[in-house]
Amino acid sequence: MSRTYSTNGPTCPYCGRMFTPDEGFYYDAARYREQDCDECGKTFSVEVHHSTAWTCVRIDQLEQS
Repeated sequence: MSRTYSTNGPTCPYCGRMFTPDEGFYYDAARYREQDCDECGKTFSVEVHHSTAWTCVRIDQLEQS
């Protein structure tokens, strides 16, 4: 495994260990660039990708709820 991609959390490309992204720094693309794997002991590069979506509802439908 030389590269991993996940929407669930950073995943070590050496051993496959997935990190749970429950801390804010996992989402900071400007500061979070490397991760030390506590499973295999290797350091790997991390790229953080963000996606934005919008949900829009008609106001007259909100008033009927």
